[in-house]
Amino acid sequence: MKDSERFIDALITGNELIIKELYTKLFPKIKSYVMKNRGDSQDASDVFHDGLMYIIVTQKEKRSEIKSFEAYLFVVCKNLWLKTLKNKVIKTDTLTLVDKEEELSSFIIEQQLFDFYIEIFDLLSENCKEVLSSYFNGLTYEEIVIEYAYASVNTVRQRVFKCRTKLIKLIKEDNKYQKIKQWRQN
Repeated sequence: MKDSERFIDALITGNELIIKELYTKLFPKIKSYVMKNRGDSQDASDVFHDGLMYIIVTQKEKRSEIKSFEAYLFVVCKNLWLKTLKNKVIKTDTLTLVDKEEELSSFIIEQQLFDFYIEIFDLLSENCKEVLSSYFNGLTYEEIVIEYAYASVNTVRQRVFKCRTKLIKLIKEDNKYQKIKQWRQN
């Protein structure tokens, strides 16, 4: 059994021994990330716990393959922390109370959309994934020419355009997209 499956099964069944292993092995990375990004130990603990809860809820609902549990949990926790930072309102006169359940359900929806995007992105060719990842991560066309030894900037532009078009087509053809589109219109 892969680590990912073992960890997910442990979370769902409440296997304390393996859950302690998760905390020992993975919490320090999450804590380090949160503390480097304007958080403290308590924030890190909250984000880690919410991340595990998200995985429990979504995996109980529908099991999906997670290739690297560690990477997946890190992305979930990172997204939770970024959302927390975005929603933090610092005011001297008033305190803003946030309904934790509403916030978590909103995050679950956003994370499911992200998971859907990743699922579709993985259907692209390796070359498209590499080029689009570089492009989406801020590399210029000139840098992509050098990185992947393309002939010219124009060639990279065409490749990015074709790969983005293919990605959009795959997303729009998927049944989940149609459901999301209907849900958002209501």
